[in-house]
Amino acid sequence: TALELKQDGEKITGTYTGRYGAFPLTGKIKDRALEFSFKMNAEGTDVVMAFAGDVAVDGQTMKGRATLGEMGDATWTAKREK
Repeated sequence: TALELKQDGEKITGTYTGRYGAFPLTGKIKDRALEFSFKMNAEGTDVVMAFAGDVAVDGQTMKGRATLGEMGDATWTAKREK
């Protein structure tokens, strides 16, 4: 799974790429608090995936909680690729 994020002030845009394909995302960041979401089609069902979390002080990692539609909630982590 890959996450490509672009920041413009407090606005976040980008692409989530995973098991079911690539999907555009939108969100916001304020200080180190990050929120973003996207809609994907998983096996014929539209699912809204919503993520909230924090960016580490060094900017290299993020972690938080996700709401995955009817699939429930989960925790997530991400690490910057070089």
